[in-house]
This record gives sequence, C-alpha cells and structure tokens, in this order.
Amino acid sequence: MEDLSHYNPEGSVLRRAQMKMLEMLDVFDGICRKHNINYWLVCGTLLGARRHGGFIPWDDDLDVAVLKTDYKKLLSILKEELPEIFKLQARETDKKYYHYYARIRDTKSRFYRNKGRADYFEYKGIFIDIFFIEPVPSMEFKKIIDKFLLSGIHFARAKSLYLKIKYAIMFCFLPIIHFIIKLSRFYYKYISNSKAYAYAYGCYPYIKYNMEYFFPVSEILFEGKKYKAPHDIDKYLTDNFGLDFMDIPKAADRMTHSTNIEFL
Repeated sequence: MEDLSHYNPEGSVLRRAQMKMLEMLDVFDGICRKHNINYWLVCGTLLGARRHGGFIPWDDDLDVAVLKTDYKKLLSILKEELPEIFKLQARETDKKYYHYYARIRDTKSRFYRNKGRADYFEYKGIFIDIFFIEPVPSMEFKKIIDKFLLSGIHFARAKSLYLKIKYAIMFCFLPIIHFIIKLSRFYYKYISNSKAYAYAYGCYPYIKYNMEYFFPVSEILFEGKKYKAPHDIDKYLTDNFGLDFMDIPKAADRMTHSTNIEFL
C-alpha cells in the first residue's frame, strides 16, 4: 500500500491542525455522551475513519452531524459547556457568520480557507463542522430552496452585473423562503412520519438518506479512539463516494483546500 504520510507528517502544520480538530472532537463527543445526544462522523471524516483509521492524510476538516430535533438543544449546551479555548460559531453567536450549520472554533489559531471571507467572522480558528439532518420533500425541492437561501453568498462572489442583479432579486424572496421552510418543518414534525432525511436546507450534499442508515448508532475507530458513526457505514459511504470508496484516489484527485493556518 502506498505510503501517504508525506501529506501530514508529525509536526507539520496540517498534522498539528488535525490534532487540534481531534481535541475538539473529544470535547464534542464527551458533551454529547453526557447529555445522551446521538451524533455521527460524516462525509470525508467517516471516509477517513473507514479507509485510513483516522484523517484522510491530506484532509483539513472534520465533520459531524446530528438530528434536527437535537440541534438547537446541542447548540445551547455547547455555548455553556465548551472550554474557554473553544467557541461555538453559529448565526446566533457570530452575527457575521453566514453558514446554515454550526462550528466549534479554536481561539488559539487562525484558519483561512478562502482568505478575505473568513476575515469577516468573529471567530477564525481551526474548526469542526456540525451539520444536522432533517426530513425534506425531495432533492429537487431542496435545491430550489437552497438557491434562494444561498443567494446572498452568491451575490458577494458574483463577478458580472447580470449575476449580481439575479442574486439580489432572489435575495428579496428570502422571507417567503423561510416561511416555506417553517411550513415544511411543521409538517414533518407534527403530521408526517417520513424516514427520508437529508442535510439541512442550505447545506450539501444533495443525497437522501433513510433513517435505517443511522440507527441504531454504531462506533468506528478514528485516530485511536472510538467515536459514533452511522449504523450502516458502508451504505452511507457508497451513496456519498461510490462503490470504490475504499480505493485510494490518484494523486491528481487528492483534493485539498487552499488553506493558510496560523498557530497563536
């Protein structure tokens, strides 16, 4: 098997960042277990656990997810119980933060994935992402809603006048979009008993999951310790990455982010 250790050798900036994320995951895991909140390693983090026993060697992020029904409760608890060195970053705690999912941020580092945009955030350190999943009518419906939800971000990135006008018009419809989302959530909370879930509005990827993927929760070894994972790990990874998810990608396909990391 190919030696991949040159991507994140011990003492390198990337490996130090991965160890900081692991420290945050340990805190997150402890809080969730203390309060009986289920979570899962997801996305590339789960792939790394399954294929590498830890981080994908060239990866610079860490992803977890919870149910929508636990999400607000979890954020409230994290605000109160995170150690001083870490901060909860969400729309409620950082008014300049625009994502529809939360993060736990380290305060003793600076993490610039897209330098310039991150400068607006109150908290800028190394982070882990906290997503939530919830029932949605269909992926087509979610994609349409997300186009409006993300119009403000697209407006800021747009280069042409046409696109800026387009996204500005879409942005004006946000109050209606938020009302539609509230109706959808009301329907699935009180009326429907759907077991088809997806990542929250405003988040990728666009894949529909059955609750049997996730429950009963399992565990997987990640960097020498067991963390919570979906029940059917291989099914989840197949749907996200394909049947060949255990194959190491070619060197040209080992995607990493354009990242600058500083330790304070």
